[in-house]
Amino acid sequence: MGARPARSAGARRQAGFTLIEILVALGVIGIILGMALLRFDLSDGQTVEREGKRLALLFESARDEAITGGRAIAWSSDGDGYQFWTLDDRNTWQALPSHEVLKPRELPEGLRVVAMSVNLKESRVGERIVFEPSGVNQPFTVVLLKGAQRWRLEGDIMGRVTAQPDESAS
Repeated sequence: MGARPARSAGARRQAGFTLIEILVALGVIGIILGMALLRFDLSDGQTVEREGKRLALLFESARDEAITGGRAIAWSSDGDGYQFWTLDDRNTWQALPSHEVLKPRELPEGLRVVAMSVNLKESRVGERIVFEPSGVNQPFTVVLLKGAQRWRLEGDIMGRVTAQPDESAS
């Protein structure tokens, strides 16, 4: 049978990777993942915009629910979160804890409701904004703040809501 050629000890090739090669590859992967995570984290401006637009849609849903259900629906906030209310047969406000859309929500960390007005009069955070079953409502303003980013929601007499950056505070 054929004899294998003899290899010298220095000519032998090791299979696999060295520890240094593995550490360098893991370092590169870690840097790439870190950059990807930074890109997915929303800025203060993006967070305020997203929540402002969501709240505007919820206000319009509350308006629609009041009209179709024939009962007043209200919204209130403690500054860090908010919930919706309905007026029962005894003329008492009851929270809507299990409504599919108008359920209580916490605002993202650092985002707060900082100002409100109803019918052009300043209101305390915590007071209710009411959506009437007639569809005719008092105009209102809600201001959200995260960091230096402010977002203003304005509801008109028909319950239409606009959400936009609050330029008045700059």
